Amino acid sequence: MNFEINKLLQEKIIPFEFVVKNTDLNDIEGELNKNGALVRGTIEKLAKGTFLVSFTVEMTMIYPCARCLEPTPIDCRYDYSDTVTVEDDVTILDLLPVVEECIYINEPFRVLCSDDCAGLCPKCGNNLNHEQCECDKFGDYDPRFEALKDLL
Repeated sequence: MNFEINKLLQEKIIPFEFVVKNTDLNDIEGELNKNGALVRGTIEKLAKGTFLVSFTVEMTMIYPCARCLEPTPIDCRYDYSDTVTVEDDVTILDLLPVVEECIYINEPFRVLCSDDCAGLCPKCGNNLNHEQCECDKFGDYDPRFEALKDLL
């Protein structure tokens, strides 16, 4: 979302609201659902060329489960505030990189579809949450790990 710097210089605080779609984001691991991300906040002029941007992002992100790769929706709400500085010759303030940074730094490290997710079979790749496979889980082993078998 772009704002004209001249308008920002005339007002002390400007409220804003816009929706971000998947096509607007570049470096995000997950995907936004079809509704996108609702961004609400304010831009406050601090000094010449310096603005305080404060906003809240509400969205549903869809990440692959870390064990079974099933799409897993996560409801997210992030509050963010940052100071943005622009050069004198810049006439447009683009908030999209600030919103993208907020989403990026708040992304979860690991998403599971459930705590007891069984994951994928290492041999055939079947999703063990939906069906058990016929693979012999202990048939192929490395003899160097035989001593570890006693620990089971």
